[in-house]
Amino acid sequence: MNRIIILTVLVFLSMHINAQTKIIAHRGFSSIAPENTLIAFQKAIECKADYFELDVHKTKNDSIVVIHDSSVDRTSSNNAKGKIAEMNYSDLATVKVGYSEKFGDKYEHEKIPTLREALELAKGKIKVCIEIKIYGAEQEILKIINDLGVKEDVILFSFYYPVLAKIRQLDKNIPILFLINKADKMTIDYAKIIESNAIGVGYGTIVTEAYLEFAHNNGIEVWKWTVNEVDEMQRLIDLGLDGIITDFPDKALKLLN
Repeated sequence: MNRIIILTVLVFLSMHINAQTKIIAHRGFSSIAPENTLIAFQKAIECKADYFELDVHKTKNDSIVVIHDSSVDRTSSNNAKGKIAEMNYSDLATVKVGYSEKFGDKYEHEKIPTLREALELAKGKIKVCIEIKIYGAEQEILKIINDLGVKEDVILFSFYYPVLAKIRQLDKNIPILFLINKADKMTIDYAKIIESNAIGVGYGTIVTEAYLEFAHNNGIEVWKWTVNEVDEMQRLIDLGLDGIITDFPDKALKLLN
């Protein structure tokens, strides 16, 4: 009888720990649809990820658009070329980003979304991680978020510490996350200075129980990108990591469930 009670408690505790790990669809559900497109975001919603993540750049005429690279070259499916910062939104509207190298012609007509379009799609269905890839767009991004009333449903990412410092100066409450490939204890100190809610660590960081405890004791969550191996997903879930950013949110969710 005692053994059954102990096993039940252990299962409950395991479920409690696992429930803490948020699953973030990297650039949308990017393993099955072209990254950073509305179809990839829709599929992230359908698979019930906690968040989808996207990247933003600014056009020549200051539109905030969703794309990872600084140019359209890699993901274009209609042979478009050009740098985002040198193109107006009207130019980008003709670019198709079906990522034909990876998906053939299945999604050849997908276009580059604006940040507003992506957040409108997500509203009331899923939370969104917005990675800011450029300087000088902080006010425009916050305006879009506030116009749509989704401040409670986003978290702003950046590798650029001054961008996050500016965001925090403009808004004392919006969630932010400091991205860094190789984190140490000093990273937590930097995060605390700008009142960051979390850090996002990369391949250069092996998250340990001791490091996670240190971060939590300082009020900082730890998320990790890009976790695509099932064994590593399981290890991080068991560790109680706060967020897993992955191209395969379905696999991570299956482990959680």
